[in-house]
Formats: sequence, structure tokens, C-alpha cells
Amino acid sequence: MSNSDDRNDAGEPEWLDEFRELADRELGSGSSCEQVHPIVSRWYERLLEQEPPPARDSVLQAIACLSSEIMADAPPDLFNGAADKVDDDQLAGWVEYILMVGRAFELALQKGELDDL
Repeated sequence: MSNSDDRNDAGEPEWLDEFRELADRELGSGSSCEQVHPIVSRWYERLLEQEPPPARDSVLQAIACLSSEIMADAPPDLFNGAADKVDDDQLAGWVEYILMVGRAFELALQKGELDDL
């Protein structure tokens, strides 16, 4: 069984395989995260020091709705342990935060802020 098969068995979407394989092919097998992670880490630290990218109210509402959909579609065991420690609003806020970081990451990629990847 290949590594991509192992990842898919873990529940990761198959469409990610193409990007993982491209990174491994371009950067050397198994080293892609090792080389890319410090760049992404520096970007994320800078993001934490500033305001999130501006967004229309409709975009923020769409992100909130998407976080609800993600939580509703998540595997039942995913949030079981967390549900004992935090309430649903906190979990939804965390999912929204992840989506906002993803949006900021996409914007940074489009602006060329991560061209050294």
C-alpha cells in the first residue's frame, strides 16, 4: 500500500494526494513539509500580529455558516472529547478561526507573499 493510500485510509481527501506528490517530486521525497514548514510558520506568526484580512459582512456570515456545516458533518468522535471541555459556540469559533486563517493564507498566496515556497 502506498503512502497516499495510507493517508486516504486516515480520512484525508484523495484530491490532496496530487499536491502532496507534486511537493515531494519537486522538493524531494518526504522533505516537502520539512522545507516548507518554516516559511509557513513565519507567515502564520506575522498573521497573528496583525488584523485579519478585511471581509464583507456576507463573507463573514458565509464562513460562520460553513463552520456550522463542517461541525455537523464531522466524524462523531472528532469533537466528543472537546465537547466536555468547551461549548458548541467555542468549537464553532475555532472552526471559523481555521477557515479565516485559510482565507488569509489563500490571499497571501495570490498576492505573492509566499512566492519563496
